[in-house]
Order: sequence, then C-alpha cells, then structure tokens
Amino acid sequence: MSESQINGPTTGTPLTDGAAAEADLAARLADSEAERDRLRNELDARSNESVESWLEVVGTESRILGQMHGTLSWRITKPLRFVRKVQLKAAQVGVAQVAQLAVADLRRRFTGRRR
Repeated sequence: MSESQINGPTTGTPLTDGAAAEADLAARLADSEAERDRLRNELDARSNESVESWLEVVGTESRILGQMHGTLSWRITKPLRFVRKVQLKAAQVGVAQVAQLAVADLRRRFTGRRR
C-alpha cells in the first residue's frame, strides 16, 4: 500500500484496513440511500401521473355519457330499450317470473307516493 492509501485524507493519521473498508461501506451506503430516495420520488411522480390521467379519462367519459343521455334520440328510444330488456329477461327466467318481478318493482317504486 502506498502512503496516500494508508493516511487519512485530511488528518494525516494512518487508517487501518478495517477503518478504510468501513469508510468505503459507509460511502456506498450513503450513495445507495440517495439512489433509493431518488427512485422512490420518481416512482411517486409516475404514480401520480397515472392517477391524474385516469381521473381525467373518467371525467371525460362521464361528461360524454351525460351528454348522450340528454339527447333527444336517447330519450325517445327509452321505451324500446325497456321492452328489449324485458324480452331478454323473459328469455332467461320465463314470462311468469318476469311478471312477478315487474309487479314487485312497480310496488317498490310507487309505495309511499300515494297521498
């Protein structure tokens, strides 16, 4: 080992091999912790970007869906969509079951509205 490797950088006191290894480990640990913090901050930033873009998409879709439900054609075709829904349900569970479900639904909707 040369004199500069054995002597400390500022004190001029000789460092043992163990102390030099410990100082090297401490420096590498500090570098690793700094890198970990940098990567954690980058991950947080990217996660926030993903959430913000998702919220923007959901907001846009909700606005578009609201506009569609407000159109004249959507309001005019509402009875047709209802009839189709009843047809599909009747095919699944039978006409008698659909009639019972419809009566129960009407009772639930209009109970308590009488004056």
